[in-house]
Amino acid sequence: MPRFDPKRIQKYTSDGATEWMEHSGFSLADVVNEDEAPAAKLGALGFTRSPKGASSQFQFEYDEVLVVTKGRCTVRSHGEALTAAPGETIYLPAGVAGEIVADDDLEIVYVASSPYGAVNRQAKAELLGKT
Repeated sequence: MPRFDPKRIQKYTSDGATEWMEHSGFSLADVVNEDEAPAAKLGALGFTRSPKGASSQFQFEYDEVLVVTKGRCTVRSHGEALTAAPGETIYLPAGVAGEIVADDDLEIVYVASSPYGAVNRQAKAELLGKT
């Protein structure tokens, strides 16, 4: 995986991701994150993989966009459910609680904003149980 350089265009693939984290049946790999590349001006860019049936609760302190590249997922929040298929996106606003369910074997690209700096790093640590 190329090292992030904020002054160059770069390409990333899920196959090139080297460090995968596990959370609620989902595998996540940041390829760019604010901890390692604060010049990125975003919280994270990465990939998620999960088997059919995996589900995870969320409530992020930052906005996040999910881009489905394989399979389908359903996101539930406040009595509403949205299903996305390859080529579709779901926007998760900061502070909104919900659940994501993999309706099929699933691959997603995620992009997280970073308006909070250290608060975002703390939220990430809490999500991964590293507090």
